Amino acid sequence: MSYNVKNYTEPGGEVTHIGGKLIIEEGAEVEDLSGGGGSAYTLPTASADTLGGVKAKAKDAETVEVAVDENGKLYVPAAPKIAYQADSEASEVSDLVSTFNTLLSALQTAGLMETE
Repeated sequence: MSYNVKNYTEPGGEVTHIGGKLIIEEGAEVEDLSGGGGSAYTLPTASADTLGGVKAKAKDAETVEVAVDENGKLYVPAAPKIAYQADSEASEVSDLVSTFNTLLSALQTAGLMETE
């Protein structure tokens, strides 16, 4: 038997061919994507080896953009590093204030702390 349509169900109703676009309207339900095993499909959790679903926080002032590569891997920008600062050897409060202010300046320059 031949068909002249892209979407059709074979006699007996066991197999449906979809050769065109499948649109699932809002409110529709899809059941048993397991291939006949009787259980509903569950999206796996994404991992280093598994393509799957993730839960994300809604965009706000604390979120940053991420990038996805050609293999579907997700990357988050690395936090900037500041230049090394040696331990303080201050013996006077004024020297300690100076060392601390240098640290604050480095944090601000790296974008890890807001400036005034």
